[in-house]
Amino acid sequence: MEIIMKKLMITLVAMLLMICSAVPCFAESSAEILPEIRMEQQKKEYRTPQGQVCIVTDYTRLIVENADQFPALAKKLEQVHNTEWKYRMEDDARTGFNDAVELKKHRPEDYMHFLLEERIWQKYLDRNILSLYVEFYQNRGGARPDIEISSYNLDTVTGEFITLDDVLAPGKRNEFRGNYVKPALEKIKNDRQLFYYDNYKSIVDELFRLDYAGEPPLTWTWGNEGITMYFSPGILGPAVIGPVEAFVPLKGNETLFNKKFLK
Repeated sequence: MEIIMKKLMITLVAMLLMICSAVPCFAESSAEILPEIRMEQQKKEYRTPQGQVCIVTDYTRLIVENADQFPALAKKLEQVHNTEWKYRMEDDARTGFNDAVELKKHRPEDYMHFLLEERIWQKYLDRNILSLYVEFYQNRGGARPDIEISSYNLDTVTGEFITLDDVLAPGKRNEFRGNYVKPALEKIKNDRQLFYYDNYKSIVDELFRLDYAGEPPLTWTWGNEGITMYFSPGILGPAVIGPVEAFVPLKGNETLFNKKFLK
């Protein structure tokens, strides 16, 4: 009997050890695996034949470190961002470089210095959506740089673009625009004492209409607290006021959004 009990105890201990060793593996396999996004700056200088720097380009290359687990997302970022921005920077730099060389021929005492810089911020990431905010600066010697704002909102699994209508509940687009975005813009206007164009609300309506038609898309990012709409300088008012943001919180407005994106 004693021998049987000892064998039983040994068997139970062995089973317990097997279960304990399996728990970490199970926890790891069931954990939410997310894309690992690395941002690598691609900076290049262009010099005149006299050796002066005339053009500086700087854009962010997006790399999915675990691309084997998110191949569609990695491919999409390479196509719609990395390749496009590389071409845009090189094309703009080529034009600017030719202008700088021509300037040197006729006015050797002068030189041009252009800065073309794109920067990206990761605003949100989960299994459903990768939300990236993009700013592009063009400084061509004027009083202030030109700033363009855009965004990428992508399904992390399929790599497809996520539209505003995807994150909103069905039929909520007009309500979102009229009852949330416009009041948020008005609040920013009053808080910052900004000067908007008199027809800024009509401009917002037109931007939403164009987005619905597919071109150009509205600029927005998803976040833990809510959704933020972005408007580049010169859209709602004079460029001097800079970018304008309209924030709509998730809390208290849950019925406005697609439940898939709410945690």
